[in-house]
Amino acid sequence: MLVDLDGFADVSARVGAPTADLLLYEVASRLREMLSEHDAVMRSGNGEFAIFVRGMERVQNAERLANQLIERVERPLTVSGTRFRLSASIGITLSPRQSGEWRLLLQDADEAVYDAKKQGRGHISISSAPPKRRH
Repeated sequence: MLVDLDGFADVSARVGAPTADLLLYEVASRLREMLSEHDAVMRSGNGEFAIFVRGMERVQNAERLANQLIERVERPLTVSGTRFRLSASIGITLSPRQSGEWRLLLQDADEAVYDAKKQGRGHISISSAPPKRRH
């Protein structure tokens, strides 16, 4: 799944890179708290995190986790003496066991997060693309 912080480029421009980096660190920590030690959170862009959850095969479970992640991001946080309220949109893609190509998963999740953002802040979209295979 991809977690995209809504409007983060504007926040970053307003507060400057050092504070924006601290914000991203805090958000990453919050996301990490929601996952097991076998899962991974990585920054994949400005205000965007890729999350790989091992063993997540049911859409309902992925949606539940995505909603929990959004709730966690939306909790106010204070960085460098300033209080922030962020929101996030999430794109989800699931991988069948025989297909684990992470670049393809990210591509599908990126398309899904784009769809989520079209709906407005704090939305979730699930990739409807059939699983892709490497040729």
